[in-house]
Amino acid sequence: MLFFEGQDLTTFEFTCLAAAGTLAAGMAAYALAGPAHRLGLVSRRRRDRFGAGFVPLVGGPALLLGALVPLAALGFPLSPGQAVAILGFFAVGLADDLHELKPASKFALQAAVAVGAAYLLLPPAYVAFGALFLLFLVNACNYLDNMDGLLPGVALVQAIALMRLLDISPSTGAPLLFWAMPAVLFLAGRIYLGDSGSHLVGALLGLDALRCFFGTEGVRTRFLVPVLLLFALQIADVVAVSVSRVRRRRPVFRGGTDHLSHRLVRAGFPVPKAVVVLVLASAVCGAASLLLAR
Repeated sequence: MLFFEGQDLTTFEFTCLAAAGTLAAGMAAYALAGPAHRLGLVSRRRRDRFGAGFVPLVGGPALLLGALVPLAALGFPLSPGQAVAILGFFAVGLADDLHELKPASKFALQAAVAVGAAYLLLPPAYVAFGALFLLFLVNACNYLDNMDGLLPGVALVQAIALMRLLDISPSTGAPLLFWAMPAVLFLAGRIYLGDSGSHLVGALLGLDALRCFFGTEGVRTRFLVPVLLLFALQIADVVAVSVSRVRRRRPVFRGGTDHLSHRLVRAGFPVPKAVVVLVLASAVCGAASLLLAR
């Protein structure tokens, strides 16, 4: 039994919603590929990315549309704060995909969305913590989206772990990711998530992570370490990149080939194996997180 925003879903209902979300996301990806090329919503070949150039950046819109189908079937049971986080971060990422926002402008927009969502979701005393957590996780997921299938694979594993952490509480972001992400993962290499997709992934994961911290009974400190352990891969990647760039006196927000994935490739791993290693590492962290929470 899964609790989705106060609704109890049977295994059959959960499976039907997963099939609908995946199918909708896959169909949206194929339908949006052509218009994306005409609009210039495509990746450019860059030194900090492994993959072909001119790949449509439609993974984010496809993921959002795939999540909207199950939400529509369930009557859109989202709170204003959840809607602000999901749609706000997606919009900031899409604007960056289309117009390549300057880092300061992009961060200001992210901060506005994070503060607005946290204000609507959390008690006043915890708004700052919630906004900073959402900001970190969204940008950490954006950092991790640098190889075909890496962020989709890691996010799918973390969504499963979050659903287990929240198996006695309402869950939102993790099920939506689980229902729509398989299509994006299957099409890895033919479409990219783009900033809209990585921002959306970070927002969906962040919503349920905050749910772990703040339950109906108040602050649940016992979930702090398990949640940090669950996102250990993103934390390690951000720390490694930040330290590397500060030491070399390079801007932290400028792209580069100093992510954990790039380091594995330089160590001799082919790109697909590097992705598998990092997804498996995330799965190990997820399992350890569940054991620690129990």
